[in-house]
Amino acid sequence: MGPLALPLRPEADELLSSWLRRVALANAPALHTFCNTYWRGVQLWNRDLDCSAPPIVWQDLAQGTGTAIQAARNTTMQGFEGVLVEKIRVTGSTDLILAAGIYHRIRRNHGQQWCPLCLSADVEPYYRRRWRLAIASTCPRHGIVLADGCHECGAPAMPHRGADPYCHHCYADRRDHPSKVADSWALQFEYRLTRLLDPDEVPQTRLEEMHPLAFYGLVRHVFSAVAQGERSQGLRDEIARHWGGDPAPAVGHQLEYMRADDRHRMIGLVARVMRGWPWLFIAHCADARVWKSWAFGDRRDGKAVFAYADILERYLTH
Repeated sequence: MGPLALPLRPEADELLSSWLRRVALANAPALHTFCNTYWRGVQLWNRDLDCSAPPIVWQDLAQGTGTAIQAARNTTMQGFEGVLVEKIRVTGSTDLILAAGIYHRIRRNHGQQWCPLCLSADVEPYYRRRWRLAIASTCPRHGIVLADGCHECGAPAMPHRGADPYCHHCYADRRDHPSKVADSWALQFEYRLTRLLDPDEVPQTRLEEMHPLAFYGLVRHVFSAVAQGERSQGLRDEIARHWGGDPAPAVGHQLEYMRADDRHRMIGLVARVMRGWPWLFIAHCADARVWKSWAFGDRRDGKAVFAYADILERYLTH
């Protein structure tokens, strides 16, 4: 790919799919026309492009727009490898990355979140990488819960279809999605979770000083114990009774498949119980009779990170 007539570089924290769409529409009459011109025969939109884009796509975009190669790669979720997760899966879901549920060019899951106020403030609306993270249900800039479905018809966002930021199904403007004030515990906790993805961020607690893969793995395990399992309701009730929050059940089997509102409520409880790790967690699990076998949840097969498994073995073996 040679230099493009309008070489748009990625915005701060922009997703590859969002960047590609903006570049394409600035230099061609249609998104798919642009893609077929430069990558004929390469299947792009029937996959989760942000997780599994062929390297040639972001390499060509870097060349055509004068963007540094590393900056171009960091528009993909692969830029989080070795920090958030060991490896981004090409097929299937990856821990801590929202599942898009790709079926041909359709998204069956609500894996693309957005902040309506951020889209309204953008000179040209674009989608952030942070909005694909399962540990992000809030906008730290505006203090609201992220949207993940059309407020008129409920359809998941598919920015590559239709005239974004308008819903491809009913044409409602995503910027008009009603705003809901975020739980302050969840807002602060998620702010730190996403800030720590920056290798230059300075840890503020002993917990944050853990290796990031162990730290994020631990957060996911605690989330699973709080949100899932036979005795999780008792644990949620215990946390909410002492510290507030909404203990109502969440809809969904795993963190990566939950809707934004449900994840938000669960992360608010996780934020409360992870203070002074691990003592509040141990105490509330014991009060709720969530012993080791229940606390392992979907990780009882021995794949839990040591920082979590060690606590269960030492303090929650009944």
